[in-house]
This record gives sequence, structure tokens and C-alpha cells, in this order.
Amino acid sequence: MRIAVMGAGTIGQMHAAHLMRTEGVTEVELVGRDDARVRDHATRVSERAGVEGAGVRLSITTDASAALDSADGVVIATPGSTHPELVRHAVRRGLPVFVEKPLALTAKDFASLVQDIEAAGADDTVMVGFHRRHSKEYRALKGLLDAGRAGRLRSIVSVDHDKYAADPTKLSGSGGIFADMMAHGFDVVPWLVGEQAESVYAAASAAAFGSYEDNDEFDTAAAFLTFPSGFIATLSAMRGHAVGQDVRTVVHGTENSYSVGETDRVAMTRIDPDGRIEAPKETFEGYQDRFAETFVLEMQDFVAMVSGEGLNETPPTSGIHGVELLDAAQRSLASGRPEEVTPLR
Repeated sequence: MRIAVMGAGTIGQMHAAHLMRTEGVTEVELVGRDDARVRDHATRVSERAGVEGAGVRLSITTDASAALDSADGVVIATPGSTHPELVRHAVRRGLPVFVEKPLALTAKDFASLVQDIEAAGADDTVMVGFHRRHSKEYRALKGLLDAGRAGRLRSIVSVDHDKYAADPTKLSGSGGIFADMMAHGFDVVPWLVGEQAESVYAAASAAAFGSYEDNDEFDTAAAFLTFPSGFIATLSAMRGHAVGQDVRTVVHGTENSYSVGETDRVAMTRIDPDGRIEAPKETFEGYQDRFAETFVLEMQDFVAMVSGEGLNETPPTSGIHGVELLDAAQRSLASGRPEEVTPLR
């Protein structure tokens, strides 16, 4: 099996290395615009893949069209603004696609792209990169909630705090903090609880870094979601979390409460009942460290889908409500008040 990886930056390199260690893959081709940079990235991928990837051929090219013509599947890890056209190119060739979120930066572009994907009969073969649906911890939590073990749901708190603050000058194609970071919460919360939200109240600021304000970006954001059943959700996103990578989800119900991510490595300085202050001894270095095993499983699931032996857990249509929430959050940020969730279809 030959997989083309478009976009050889940090995320593309990670996926390429994991593909090289995935059974069934015989060649990984890195696709970029600059030959020298792609060669440098290939060296890093080889180092990361190590001996486990030694039996897989790693090639490079700057000819995207030729790469797609000879591939069995494609991984798209380019800036979000480029995703719609690259997905369309791959779908027209009948290729299975893994595309990092966001699928598109606006609700209008998303709806148009999903319509084209469905018209091509490709919804089951386009996998969107919401990695938390592939993680063992989130799947276990969903199983408990689906089984009613929490009782009637009351509240969920979803925390998504990156240790490192991305360079704000390089975020123009990301869609901003809501599309780039909180999109994970907009996807995973309704998926976990099996219910769609009816309103969103969002706020954001450049509370930590002046460089973000200078570039019309935000480093801190929150959203409050209400659901028809009375259930509420609070989502928090931050760039540059001083203590370390912090991704947690806490669910409260009438019968039980559950948490994901509150391990010994949680990036919080704790104060005990006696007033003693204890900093964490070790934290996750970044999102790739936090979800190291999950990213491996994600590529394994993609390869299984390409080979026809696995199901697609994150097709574009499954992400429609997440985009509806993103749209409502962006409208709320502009209006300064809660906004109703508007159906895309």
C-alpha cells in the first residue's frame, strides 16, 4: 500500500512516521512545494520511524498530481485553508482520504465540500482528523455514557490547553483559536453525550501574549453550550499553558462522574487541604506527547479503511454539528451574546 502525505510539517511528519510503522504500508511519499525542505523533513521522518519503519520505502516529491495518481490513499496535513480543494482533488481520483481538521474554515465552505463528497459517494472514505474518537480513554468514556452509567447528564467541562503558543504570524490559514483548537471540543462533546446543542455563548481574548493581539488572533477562549435536555457544557482553549499540555474532559451525571486526562501528569499545580502547594513532577510536552498512542491508532484505523477492512469513525457528515457549533461560536464572539445553533441542512 502506497500512501501520499501532503504537507511535511510537524503534523505531516508525525503521520508519515506512524504510517511507516503500520502493517500493510509499503511506501510513504512526502509531498511538498520545496525540494530541499521536503528532503529535510524526510530525514526527520526516517529518524522518527526508526527501525520499525525500516522496511517501508520513504520517497519525496514536489509533484502533487503525480503523487496522487500513484497513491492508494492520501493524508492531507496542510494549512486548513487548503483542505477543501485538496480533498476534492483526491476524491475525484477515487482515493481514500485522511484530512486534518478543519475540513473547511467556514460553514458555507464546509457545506459545499460535504455536498461534493456525498455526490461522489465518498463520505465513507474521507476520514477527518478528530483523533479523540480513536483514543481508548474517550471511547471508554463514551461507552459508559452510552450505557447510562452516569445517569442523567448534568454538566461536562472540556479543557484544551496547549503548552506552546503557536506563532501568531503563521495562523492566518488556521481559522483562529475556535477552528484550530476548540473544534476538538465542538466535535467530541456532542459525540460523547449523543445530543446536539441548541445555543453557544463564546468569548475570546489575547490575555497572555501581546503578539496575538497585534496579529488579530486570540490566545484564550471559552464557550458555553446549552442542550435541550438541560445539560450544559463548558469548553476552554488556551495557547501557551505555562504548566504544560493540558487536555481533560470531566462529565457529571446524576449517578456518577467521570474524568479523562486527570492523570499524575495533569498540568496543574495542586493545593492540598493543608495549604501545601505541589507542582507536577512531570507533564505532557505537547499534544503529540499527550495523544502519542492515539495518533498511532488513528493511522492504523486509516490504513484499515484504505484496505477495506475497517470502518470510518469520522466521516465528514459526522462533523456537521461541530461546524454548526463553530459557526454559532464565531457569531457569538461578534455579537457578544448567546447565539442559536443554525442547522447547515
